[in-house]
This record gives sequence, structure tokens and C-alpha cells, in this order.
Amino acid sequence: MTKNTAEKGEEARQLLLELSSLLKEHRESNWTRGIEAAISELTFGDGTFNKAGLEAAKSIYKTMNEGGRGFAEYFFWLDSEDDRIAANKDLDNLRTRLWDVFELL
Repeated sequence: MTKNTAEKGEEARQLLLELSSLLKEHRESNWTRGIEAAISELTFGDGTFNKAGLEAAKSIYKTMNEGGRGFAEYFFWLDSEDDRIAANKDLDNLRTRLWDVFELL
């Protein structure tokens, strides 16, 4: 079943919110600004979903991932190998799902 624009946008917004939360949990502030900008494109001032912002959010996220040293190469470094693997698995899962929702393949 193909998702419509509103469904894709709402899914993207939820994934971006999860990603923002994960980045903040790991005290990442540089990439969080871009994620927050993409979220703001998908959210009206009253907190409701803005489907018209889908293309702008997609553009922001795509730009963050392009070129060398982009967000696609970012990872969490934690002292515990098990914690590092788990955190980065969550990060990679969110990035993959966003890539699919934004149809960037």
C-alpha cells in the first residue's frame, strides 16, 4: 500500500522526533539543530502536523547526509562496547527509516 503525503509526513515527523530525542540523550548538539529544523518544517506553531513542509524537511535531511563527514557518517562513541553497539543500532535504524520515508534511495 502506498502512503499518501500526509501519512509520509507524519511518519517522518515522528521519526525525526525520535531521532532528536536519541541525539539529546547522547548529548549531541551539532546535528540536533538540523533535525529540529526539519521537525519545524513539519509542525505548525500549535504543535500540529504541517503536511506542506514535507519537501522542505526532506531537503534539510538530505543536505545533512550529503558529502563527506555528513550525518550519515555520525555515530555515538560510548565506552561500553555493548552500549555503543545498541545506541548506534537505534541511530542507524532511524536513519534508514527516514531515508525510506523521504524516498531518498
